[in-house]
Amino acid sequence: MKRAAAAIIVIAVLLTGFSAAVSAAQTPAGMTQAQKDFITRVGALATADMKKSGVLASLTIAQAILESAWGTSDLATKAYALFGIKADSRWSGKTYTKVTQEWTGPVIASFRSYNSWNESVADHSAFLIAGARYAAVIGEKNYKKACTAIHKAGYATAPDYADKLIKLIETYGLMDYDTAGSPGTVESKPPASKPGTTSTPVLSGAGKKILTALLQRLFRR
Repeated sequence: MKRAAAAIIVIAVLLTGFSAAVSAAQTPAGMTQAQKDFITRVGALATADMKKSGVLASLTIAQAILESAWGTSDLATKAYALFGIKADSRWSGKTYTKVTQEWTGPVIASFRSYNSWNESVADHSAFLIAGARYAAVIGEKNYKKACTAIHKAGYATAPDYADKLIKLIETYGLMDYDTAGSPGTVESKPPASKPGTTSTPVLSGAGKKILTALLQRLFRR
């Protein structure tokens, strides 16, 4: 009985250790539940949109994170605008005016306003497709090239804009959304693996060997 109890304890300790290691690998340090939820929600929208527009999902998600401060900005919460697209003469829809911080300093500007984040994602792609200068972004399957292309085309004035997008994609594993299956609806099928995760068995080959050896020693007569 003592040996059986000891074996159970050993197994529990090993499983706990491996589960903790897997959990740590899946979630970037400091990532909040709100951020996870934001990526899941916008990721589903971006994946569905990518199938129609050719705009890489990882780029869309990274821009949404950066431009809307994870969906917490005034534009995102009051105007459902995730990408900070200004309302110029080409826009006939609703607008939202606010002071914005450009690279050169604060300015008052009017931005496109929507009824939902879904509309914002769709219009973001439509905006890129309509602009000839963004031609290199449409259909690009390499996220680094897509980020560089949208920066060179003048989407943002910050000189490190492309680098920030690439860092977000790599930190949160957003490239997983670029190879996600085509969903029937926005909510119907999330990516096969969540951003930043890997399909890791609870016990690796080495772990199984260690567990076997320990159990053999415990039950050795």
